[in-house]
Amino acid sequence: MFATPGPLPEGPQWRYEVQWAGLRVLANVADGALRLTSRDERDVTPVFPELAALAGRLRDGLFDGEIIVLDRGVPSPAALAERMRTRRPGDRPVAFMVFDVLRLYGVPLLHRPLDERRGTLERVAVDGAPHVALSPVYDDGHALLTATRQHRLRGVVAKRADSPYRPGVRDPAWVRVSRPAV
Repeated sequence: MFATPGPLPEGPQWRYEVQWAGLRVLANVADGALRLTSRDERDVTPVFPELAALAGRLRDGLFDGEIIVLDRGVPSPAALAERMRTRRPGDRPVAFMVFDVLRLYGVPLLHRPLDERRGTLERVAVDGAPHVALSPVYDDGHALLTATRQHRLRGVVAKRADSPYRPGVRDPAWVRVSRPAV
């Protein structure tokens, strides 16, 4: 599911996350192995061997998120591109910022509301794996947008709490609000 660019939506039905400016991937855990697939359906698993420990956290799951590399505390697309070229984890370690769960233990969760999927994701505690973190969720979109601007982050993604997950679709239930270029 992809966010639609637009103004910041407001109201109690919205949840807000940082726009990480990383590599969007689906992390498929099955049969004790991890497979990372990019938006263009490339297998990028060999590029990020440090994320393999995610497969040890559970036997089956499909997670959506972004792989990032920090440069001076800020996600850097350039540092991520360099890390992908060198494939040396020690040079530039990555973090996988998980923001959704689409399948768990063989049960598809696509049609469940975002708040329910998020609750499931928090209970699974995938962030206990090295280099894996849950993308924080906020209730105040304006405060988060201000903070992302102050810290030179890309922006905010607003998500409707009741939205199902629609694979491969740009959906108005997710809205991307980017900070103006400096």
